[in-house]
Amino acid sequence: MAYDFYAPGWSPNITGPPAALHNPDQPINVDIGITTWIQQGLPAEKVVLGLPFYGYAWSLVDSNQTGLYVPANGTNQPWGGAMTYNQINQFIAQQNGTNNVFNATVVSQYCYNGTTWIGYDGLGSIFGKVLYAKTKGLGGYFAWHVGADDDWSLSTTGPCRHGEELKF
Repeated sequence: MAYDFYAPGWSPNITGPPAALHNPDQPINVDIGITTWIQQGLPAEKVVLGLPFYGYAWSLVDSNQTGLYVPANGTNQPWGGAMTYNQINQFIAQQNGTNNVFNATVVSQYCYNGTTWIGYDGLGSIFGKVLYAKTKGLGGYFAWHVGADDDWSLSTTGPCRHGEELKF
């Protein structure tokens, strides 16, 4: 399970990428976890990378501070701030002026509008993580959960040739 690193339920005072692949400023990220398991002797082909098809929404303290690790006041959404990828896309489409950001350094995405800030994995970060799993020789990857996808867009994202067998 390579997600739920940051969420309003356990980090209510600061935004953060729920499933950062890399995170040079924080010791919490997917690569450190997987690298540590492999260095401790677990064969890479026994590791399966978990991909979240959801994100978390925070309520910003200041709508002018919108990046990663900015002050927050918990969430302004039900369910502890959890939102499916489908709900996140609906938020982006329905809220005029929503800014959507892909952060290539951490390989994660976030969007914001007013005081609502949502950290999640989208097309860019899922693509990057599938490529990472393949490059590292991992046993595969899985999604939690495919029902949260938006018209199968995340489920069909990845650096795979048509017809290539995928390991799940």
